[in-house]
Amino acid sequence: MIMFTSAIQNLMLSYASVIAFFLFSLPNHFFINYGSYIDFQEISKLNNCKYPDIQLTSTLVIEDSQFYYNLQGLYITSDKYLAGTIKYHFIIRSCLIYGNNEGILIDGTLLRSTQIDIIDTELIGNGGNKIMNSLSNAISLSNVIVANSTSTGLTLKTSLVTFKNNFIFKNNSGVVGGGLAINDSSILTLTSSANLEFIDNHASYKGGGIYVEQSTQSDIILMAPNIPLTIMNNTAAVGADMYGCLGLNYQFNFTYPHISSTGNALVICFCDPDITAVYKNCSNNVSEQKIYAGQTLKNYVALFGYSYFGSLTLTDGTVQVYNDTNFLLNQTYIPNTCSLIEYTPKLTQTGHRSYLKITSSSQGMTQTIFFHFVVNECPIGFSTSSSQGSCTCSQSVSRENVTCDINTLNITHNGLLWIGTYHTSTPFNANATNPNACIINEDCLFYCSPNPVTFQLNYTDTQCVDNRGHRMCGSCTEKYSLLMGSNKCGQCHNNYTMIAWIALFAVMGVLLVVLLIALNLTVSVGTLNGLLFYANIVNFILIVVYHLYLQLSHMKCYDALIKKLFKKQDKDDDPLLDVTESHLTVDQQRRAMVPSSTDVRRCVS
Repeated sequence: MIMFTSAIQNLMLSYASVIAFFLFSLPNHFFINYGSYIDFQEISKLNNCKYPDIQLTSTLVIEDSQFYYNLQGLYITSDKYLAGTIKYHFIIRSCLIYGNNEGILIDGTLLRSTQIDIIDTELIGNGGNKIMNSLSNAISLSNVIVANSTSTGLTLKTSLVTFKNNFIFKNNSGVVGGGLAINDSSILTLTSSANLEFIDNHASYKGGGIYVEQSTQSDIILMAPNIPLTIMNNTAAVGADMYGCLGLNYQFNFTYPHISSTGNALVICFCDPDITAVYKNCSNNVSEQKIYAGQTLKNYVALFGYSYFGSLTLTDGTVQVYNDTNFLLNQTYIPNTCSLIEYTPKLTQTGHRSYLKITSSSQGMTQTIFFHFVVNECPIGFSTSSSQGSCTCSQSVSRENVTCDINTLNITHNGLLWIGTYHTSTPFNANATNPNACIINEDCLFYCSPNPVTFQLNYTDTQCVDNRGHRMCGSCTEKYSLLMGSNKCGQCHNNYTMIAWIALFAVMGVLLVVLLIALNLTVSVGTLNGLLFYANIVNFILIVVYHLYLQLSHMKCYDALIKKLFKKQDKDDDPLLDVTESHLTVDQQRRAMVPSSTDVRRCVS
């Protein structure tokens, strides 16, 4: 450990301006385990100095030395305030600082009028390097290489730093800023001799090569135009090469002009996730949304910030949703893509047109976009629950083990139950209220699924098995018919094809008989056996014809099944639910449709 102490008292000089110079030089040293810790512990008492123009300079030179495998390779700080009339000058030249938890750490909180020059030095494989709290100190780096750091190559916090000549950042990694991070109102000044390289650096979040914290007015100042900058193969989730750098004054002279850069979110817009998210494809307006109470409002938005060249490029940020009274309802972080934001409004007046506004919490964001929505009455099968503030199962559907989801309009039950609608006018539409529709809610022991089932009221056939459908699963679905000798429904075939097969077999039967007679063949001995043979041929033809008949007349089978299910004889052999008789009232049709034991309730509109 190096302890550098300056104790100067009662200095009396006769010249108006004198420079006292103290030089400590440490060449060719190796610092292992403890590193180098430079700490000012005593303060020069200058109250007896009668010559205010006198400047006292203390200089420490460390050169051709190595600092490795320490907690800090080189740590410069002070425990007490240093008076401004003493100038301290550190020169770190031709050193190698590697393999430390922190390579170089300069904390200028209590340092004043201190000059630190780091020249021809390599900072390799350290956890990170940091210069902080040094707004009143002159710190410069010249011909420095920073490589293989694991926690940002170099971090500047509340500091004024100057780069001269060559500075190389290579293969460093960090979270915010892989190669260089400029934070907390820090200013980096580049002289006309500066030549920067950022190659193969990585940040897991922002600024793979360079990160500049815009919210604290941190910045990079170029003292001359066209300062060379090689920046390539850097990666980050946002701003692969640069984040927060704006070429407002002098421009860099890029060796590779195709760089990836962006900044804080300043523009927000609606976007389409199926179209490339660039600013020209965005919109400030979207169509009005119509929802039911409890449904989620969904919109896709994107955030844009300014790149180094002044164009709008995708960035990330926090999106905020406000209501029409400017009350914050929700906030969501979105990455630098066209992203979905969701919000479920609480129960509001139905039929009323409302709006929400969307903006970003990013500093400097002034743009706001709006979208409108209307809350409709709950659809058939649902009713408004004041306790939940959304549409839930209506009384006509509510039953043990029955649940309703207003977002998907799905109804779920544990099987052996049929829930459906009866239409007196127009077909049921799950997206509009139909006051003339009623819910049929009944046990179904024959053809309904015994397993848990999820369905929608505009497609109730999901509750049925064996390709059945319609009310109470009482008939086959479209393009299906009853299979012979079974209650299952099979897929219908082309009728003309079936007729062709029947004709073919009929002709073949006749030809077979003609062949037997012409060739005088005997299938079996005895007249009775011959008759049985011909009868079998006729029976085969009858079976095929009967199967065709069942396909064309399965509606009558449906009537018979419904009668059997409800144990009711229909003397007129009319369909159980005949909605074509316009002379009957709705109540008369309902009584004719189901027995008195069936639970039928009018839907709440």
